[in-house]
Amino acid sequence: MGQGGVFLLLLGWVLGTGSELISVSATKNMNISIMQVPGRLEASDCEMCTDGGDCFKNYALQSEDAFDFTFTCDDPERYFAVEVQKDVGEQTDLEDALRLPVLPKLNRTYIWNINVPYEVGVNMNFVDNYLEQIDSATCPDSLTYTIIGHLRLEATSAVLVGNFCKNGTISNVKVQGRTRIELKVTWEETIEDPGLGLTFVSPIGNFSVVDVVLQPGPPVYFTAANWPNGFPDDELMSWHFSVPASYHANVTIENNTRPKCVKRNLELYNGPPLRAKMTKEYEADFWLKLQNCEMDRASPEGLTLRFKVETFHYAEKFEIHLKKEDDVSVEIEQLKEAGGDSSFPSCICTYPLWSSNCSSKLLLEPGDHQTIYFHFGCNTTRDISIVATKKTDCKDIENCHVSNMVLTLPDVLLKLPVPQQTFRWTLEQAADLTIELAFERLKLRQLLPDETCGGGVMYNMSTFKAAGIRSNIGQFCPRGAMAKIQTADHVILELQTSQGWNTSDLDIRLSFIPRLTDDYIMNINPDADSPVFLLTPDWGPGMLNDLVASWNISVPPDHVAELTFMNHSLPDCAHRHVIIRVVEQREDPQEWTFRETASLPESLGSLTHTFWLNVTNCFTSSERLNLLFQVLVSESEDVMDTIVIAAAVAGVLIILIIAVTVCCVKRWKRQHRQPGLAIYNPGVNSRMLARRRKFVKTRQDNDSHIYAVIDEDRVYADYFNKSGMLSIPEVDVYRSFDGPMGNGPPALPPPRSATSRDGSPQPDSMVVNDLYTFSIKKENAEKSNGEMATFLGNGDKSSSS
Repeated sequence: MGQGGVFLLLLGWVLGTGSELISVSATKNMNISIMQVPGRLEASDCEMCTDGGDCFKNYALQSEDAFDFTFTCDDPERYFAVEVQKDVGEQTDLEDALRLPVLPKLNRTYIWNINVPYEVGVNMNFVDNYLEQIDSATCPDSLTYTIIGHLRLEATSAVLVGNFCKNGTISNVKVQGRTRIELKVTWEETIEDPGLGLTFVSPIGNFSVVDVVLQPGPPVYFTAANWPNGFPDDELMSWHFSVPASYHANVTIENNTRPKCVKRNLELYNGPPLRAKMTKEYEADFWLKLQNCEMDRASPEGLTLRFKVETFHYAEKFEIHLKKEDDVSVEIEQLKEAGGDSSFPSCICTYPLWSSNCSSKLLLEPGDHQTIYFHFGCNTTRDISIVATKKTDCKDIENCHVSNMVLTLPDVLLKLPVPQQTFRWTLEQAADLTIELAFERLKLRQLLPDETCGGGVMYNMSTFKAAGIRSNIGQFCPRGAMAKIQTADHVILELQTSQGWNTSDLDIRLSFIPRLTDDYIMNINPDADSPVFLLTPDWGPGMLNDLVASWNISVPPDHVAELTFMNHSLPDCAHRHVIIRVVEQREDPQEWTFRETASLPESLGSLTHTFWLNVTNCFTSSERLNLLFQVLVSESEDVMDTIVIAAAVAGVLIILIIAVTVCCVKRWKRQHRQPGLAIYNPGVNSRMLARRRKFVKTRQDNDSHIYAVIDEDRVYADYFNKSGMLSIPEVDVYRSFDGPMGNGPPALPPPRSATSRDGSPQPDSMVVNDLYTFSIKKENAEKSNGEMATFLGNGDKSSSS
């Protein structure tokens, strides 16, 4: 199996069976011990037995030994553990030494005994699996690393460097001289490699050196070697910390004890004083070196040290100039002090940056100008909150012209790295005015009990009277259906932000309008098929006595709304009555009215018009008025039917239009087709040439036989231009016929005489003309329609038949 020898083999064993053969062998310089866990079982409960019948409770394999056996129980992982020890020297192949054998799924401990001279440094690298130092002996997960060193003058004394878990910040651990590494793995865990690299280096000049790569996040903790028993006498240990860019590091002493020194001084070089809760800041990579003195061995006290390291952003300065903001005051407050720990730093600091200039609260009045810092030991996302208050009033109705004014946030506060901010507007108006808050772009959604906003922004709205009486309208999130809120009382509007919020979520416009009769009016514009949930003011404690709240709920045309009362409690009235009134906003409206003595219906449907819901409270004697209702707007079924019918009619019309178009095109093509051509045949009676269309008028009834002018030059142009023509025929003008007219067609006129080549006149047949145009009347037709027929003759043909 190679130069390293035969590895430990496991053949044919499946967890959960005790009857299958297990074959184990050890390589060179490897010892394997399979042993019962003390106190887990009686001697006869479970054993390892060979084929020869020999049984063992414990078995040890030396270098290059082999062992074949079976367990006599089905769950050996409960009772047995495996320990593998590998001896490593300077000449050992380190890569081969770290290769893990395959073992049965028992609790396993892998041990590397690195036996090198004290002048040799042992470097353990965890680059792919940074470690975290722990106080206890085992990790919460299934892997625990333990590193042990040895002193130069006391080679047999083992000194614990530390116990470590996965997923930390420690990248390297160096130990001077002889070293022992242990890796404990539970039986459930399967690993392919130990998760570390091993090299030998030159002397490190310390008992041990720990390299740490700090990361933003929670604090990390470290202890000196041999915690909590005491750091070795007159030894030196170092930590090297890499700090992320743009971050500070803060070292705080958590616990330590100091020995009685007889020689040299005890020192933590480059660190805070060795007293509990002392801190020191670092702006870049840094070293800490712990040097112990020569201790008085008679003293019971030793040197122990435990400290934490945190990373923070650089302390950036911020200028708050409230002179640029109108009537804005700001309160910056520290939310906590590390669970009441008085050593937790004060987070809010003013210039210059000294500890004496830091506090847990800072109040800036309108017009103040201040430069502030946040202490690097504080997390501004978690530990700081800001409340900004702006007051807007309109006491003089004559000079109050606030209309559709956008409520904005102070720009200076938006630049602070504090997501937990509350912007509070206090709005006061004269007695004859009403406050109107409009949310045009991002309408509001009212929160139900135990609901939260998911986008980092929440509105909290309440009212107050001059007498100090307050009423809570409700809590709201952006992107809902509430477009407008009108109230007769003064208003406190709070915008609360948290991590991830965006200024685009702000959409508030303020107006002062003439006085309304109701205490509250809320305009609701629901989207179709999107339910809207609404609560009466002061949900829980109940509406104030004699309070009137109204909801103006919009229903688009061709839609229908359903109003559902989902939850309600009605009081017993001592004076007046609770009145819940629903009325449509149209001529001859439908109206429903209920009192506290009546039972509310589960729902009201078929609300086809915008409607009012009015709730008036009485003076209660017991119980409270609470009302939760839902509005759902959807398209009307009649509208849907109309749409279906209209679609069907439109389809039929389209088909008819296509059919008519096709017919018209075909007819147009027939009408514009070229007339038929015929060759004149002198042997055929010219009066029976073709089928004639019926002409509805008689000869006397129409003027088809009357010609205004006959231009024979055009009619006989080709004939006149023939070569050999000796004289131009006479040209005359047609004169109207004055004789009697009958129902029969007139006789064809005789042909014109032509001159022969010898000059003698002779009759000339029509067939000698290249083109002759004439009208004939259909035979056997009682009336003529004046239709013309055109024939093309051949002048070369004889006129005789």
